[in-house]
This record gives sequence, structure tokens and C-alpha cells, in this order.
Amino acid sequence: MSDRAQVVADAEKYWLETGLAHDVVEGMSNELAMHLAEAERDGRTVDEVVGDLAVFAEGWAAAVRGRPVDSWSDIQSGRTRRRREFRRETFFYGVATTALVAAAVVAGQGGSDVDQEIWRWLWTIFAIVVGIGEIFTAGFFLLPFAIGGAAAAILAWLGVNLLAQWLVFFGVSTISLLYLRKFINRQDEAEQPRVGANRWVGSEGVVLQGIDPHTGSGMVRILNEEWRATALGKIPAGSSIVVTEVDGARLIVEQLEDA
Repeated sequence: MSDRAQVVADAEKYWLETGLAHDVVEGMSNELAMHLAEAERDGRTVDEVVGDLAVFAEGWAAAVRGRPVDSWSDIQSGRTRRRREFRRETFFYGVATTALVAAAVVAGQGGSDVDQEIWRWLWTIFAIVVGIGEIFTAGFFLLPFAIGGAAAAILAWLGVNLLAQWLVFFGVSTISLLYLRKFINRQDEAEQPRVGANRWVGSEGVVLQGIDPHTGSGMVRILNEEWRATALGKIPAGSSIVVTEVDGARLIVEQLEDA
């Protein structure tokens, strides 16, 4: 994939992640591709048109939406996705709590024995339903509440008073949520798939056009793709390199020692 096509693909993926409509993103991508093609015909490079791709893409998306958008780095690292997951978890937690409080009010109409019997089944059904929901939901959204509901159900079947059931539900759900979120975040940091050019970090390639940081970047080939690249020092053509990081639409590389 050429530099031009890769820049358009990376920008398009970012814009979609910010929540822009598909038809809007398609129009932006087509416009960007057209400008890059015109620049290429005029002898200008992709970097002369786009500059820092992250800044360029963020600015355009913010202008289209009329307000700030999630940053390029947040979306690529997965932080934005985790924030959305947390908001969904919080929303569900609020809905579940409201439903249980309403049930408590209704149950309070009867005698204590009736209350206890109702709550035994309420907690049990709640834990089962939420547990089944977790099977069809990625990200452990529902599991903390299923665990909390199961703990409360056990107390209800043992005849423990309602206040203790609620305290255990909130306590166990909160502890489970914090524990699982910490585990998931750590796993995401280790396994977050790289987006666009970031997938090449750690990959080895060869220099096609000598890299000189003082006069501008050179060209490298990674597998079958060619990329603009820069380095801290000069690297002659034909040298083997490894990609250490990505800066916009450029790869930052280091020379590999000859075996």
C-alpha cells in the first residue's frame, strides 16, 4: 500500500472511531485522497499536504463535529473504548439498582416472611439473568453485578435481613468491578491491536533510500509496503532496520547490526 493510500486508510479508521457517520467519513476520505493525488501530480509529498497525520485528522474531525473529539493517541491505545465500556457499566449499574429499589418498595407492602421469600427469588433471578447476559457481552460488563447478585441471593436464602443483602450486593459488585477493570486494563495494554502504521512497530525491513535526519527522511520497505522513515542517525540504503515507533505517517527506525 502506498503512502497516500495508507494515510487515507488510517485517517478514515480514526474518523469512524470518533463517531462520525459513515457517509461523512466517506466524503472526507474521498476529498483527502483527491488532494493527495493532486499534490502527487504537482510533485509534492504526502507530508507536505498532511503534516502530522494525528493533528490533521483530529482538527478536521473536530471541525466537522463542531466540538472536540477523542484524540488520535487515545483511540489507538484503546483508552477511548475503555471509557465507553465504563460508562455502559455505570449505566447498567444505575438501571439495575433502580429496578431493585423499586422491587424493594413493592415487596415492602407485604409481611416480613413474604418480603424474604420475594427477595430470595428476586436476587436469584437477577443473578442468573445477568450471568447469562455476560455470556453474550464482551468486556465483563455484567459479571460484577452477577457476582454481587449471587452473593445477595445466598444471604437471602440463609434468612439474613434485607439491609445486609443490599450492603453485600453493593460491596461485592463494587469490589468485583474494580478488580476486573484493573485486570482488563492491564490485558488491554498488553494485547491492544495496533492500528494502521502502528502494526509495523517491532517489524524489520530494509532501507530503499538512505535516511539522513538532517536533510529529511528516507524510504524503507517493510514486507511489501514502502514507508517514509526517519532515524536519529544516518542509515545507508540497503541496511537492515527495525521499526521502533510511529510518528504520524512516518516510521522511526533503528539500524540493525549485521550478523
